[in-house]
Amino acid sequence: MVLGGLALGWPMVVTGSTIDHCGAIADQVERAQDIPPGLLQALALAESGRKDPAHGRHQAWPWAVRAGDEGFYLPSKAAALAKVRALRQAGRSNIDVGCMQINLGYHGRAFRSLEEAFEPAHNVAYGARFLKQLQRETGSWARATGRYHSAERDRGQAYRARVYRIWQDLRRRQGRGTPVLSAAGFLGGPARLAGSPAAGPDDGALRVITPALGRRAAPAGAVAVVRGR
Repeated sequence: MVLGGLALGWPMVVTGSTIDHCGAIADQVERAQDIPPGLLQALALAESGRKDPAHGRHQAWPWAVRAGDEGFYLPSKAAALAKVRALRQAGRSNIDVGCMQINLGYHGRAFRSLEEAFEPAHNVAYGARFLKQLQRETGSWARATGRYHSAERDRGQAYRARVYRIWQDLRRRQGRGTPVLSAAGFLGGPARLAGSPAAGPDDGALRVITPALGRRAAPAGAVAVVRGR
């Protein structure tokens, strides 16, 4: 399945401006992929959110790059590409990119090129498919959200609490009320939607996956986290 915007049924957004590409595409992907409204947008904000200097609003940033503990918000796609190439030349391999901060070490082969990995439509679509893969494995959007960041239980729970706070704020700003999943369920329980498969105990164990996500499968031995940290 091609990950391009037209193939998935939403228009490709022109890059290179301060428009909220990540958020707009995430909203469309949620509708197309039956993801709880606002959850993917909240994930994007947790991963790459920043205050846009042009208008002061917080939004996920398509030209965000992270290498280990260092984060960079670049002003353009060209600058982001140059930053990644410089990091690689310096021997760095643990690099996250784009709206959803996809880790190139574990998931880079899902894209035809580094340029494609940064494109908001491709980056968000892959993040959505990975989140849905985790939801199918765990039977829970809450657990899937935690695993998106880390398979370690405490880190995953802390992350999903942060995402939920962002989700609540996002829904209020959009005038859409509270998230469709309750805080108690999302933060402290399985938070399963109707029809979701039952899940086993959330023991936080490291799980290895090899799903055929994107054009090519993730590398053998890739752990079930996008960041890879």
